[in-house]
Amino acid sequence: MTIKAAGNPLEFSEIEAEFGAQNPRSLGAYRHSQTVDGLTFNGIDTGIPSGSNDEIAFSDFYGKSLNIVVDCFSNPGTDEFRVNAKSKYINNDIVIINPTTVSKKQQGTKITIRVNKKFGSNKNSVNHCALRTGTWSNPAAVIVDLGSNAKVYGSGGNGGRGADGVGANNVGENGDKGGDGSSGLGIQHQGTIVNVRSGAILRRGYGGGGGGAGGRETSKVDRRAGGGGGGGGAGFPAGIAGKGGVPQAGTNKAGGAGKDGSNATETTGGTGGNGGDNQDQAFGAKGGDGGQNGKQSEPGGNSPGIENQVNKEPPDNYSSLPGARGINGAAIRKTSGISFSFGVNSGTIEGSTTATGVS
Repeated sequence: MTIKAAGNPLEFSEIEAEFGAQNPRSLGAYRHSQTVDGLTFNGIDTGIPSGSNDEIAFSDFYGKSLNIVVDCFSNPGTDEFRVNAKSKYINNDIVIINPTTVSKKQQGTKITIRVNKKFGSNKNSVNHCALRTGTWSNPAAVIVDLGSNAKVYGSGGNGGRGADGVGANNVGENGDKGGDGSSGLGIQHQGTIVNVRSGAILRRGYGGGGGGAGGRETSKVDRRAGGGGGGGGAGFPAGIAGKGGVPQAGTNKAGGAGKDGSNATETTGGTGGNGGDNQDQAFGAKGGDGGQNGKQSEPGGNSPGIENQVNKEPPDNYSSLPGARGINGAAIRKTSGISFSFGVNSGTIEGSTTATGVS
């Protein structure tokens, strides 16, 4: 655990308990500088001299802690998804800042989660994060340090499927809701410090567009048209396009099926597909576009046919309901009751940093 504060006598054995025994057994053996993935530790802890000719004294060790770096940077060409940094610590994906090998520990230790590669999330929930701090047992500090090559992205929501038309009794078969985007970094430890260095990117995932409504016209012939599929939302992985609706009954002539939306990319939302057109009589609605930075995802559209029939008794045109738009994830989420702060904030952050709920 962290060495006691100044004002009390300090035994050499207390230094050895924190930083391990060195050979030779002297204060000078603790002079140490170490660079991990471009992050330099000048001293085994801040304030402990590191140069071979630097004067070193017992007083330099008061309040000092062992430093451990969690490896979220190795194999930069291999992307990772839904990572818990605490699990990496447990699996010994770590570097200990020390002249010699010592045992890892959590209590009283400064934990630096060094991130310098690409992480993505999944499409299951806005609360799902590409990278989580995990929970720690009484460390001196938890620091998330995003280097210049760090990319921590929420996933994009899929587009909603277009309605298959208007069903029996002119109800049902509505457009599907667009999928929600997920989130980037999840903070689960109280007092975490986040460094977002120049070049680093923290980005939320964006919602998918809703599926378009279907239409039906029955003045002479029963004609039905499907809604367009919603566009995928931007993110990593990117949102997949929603399928166009395909009427399952009625006179389904060419054009009655809705068109598929388009897939998103990491940064660009997909476009909603056009609704079907059944002989210029029954019309499906366009699917909503997927979201991206600066643009919200869209709900699916309403079929235009019903708007032209509002004064007819009984109406000949009917429309199902469109799908709602998917919502965005967050750049940073935190567990309820947890607070964090920025140490360095010179990179790019897209999305909320105040959302709660991490899983």
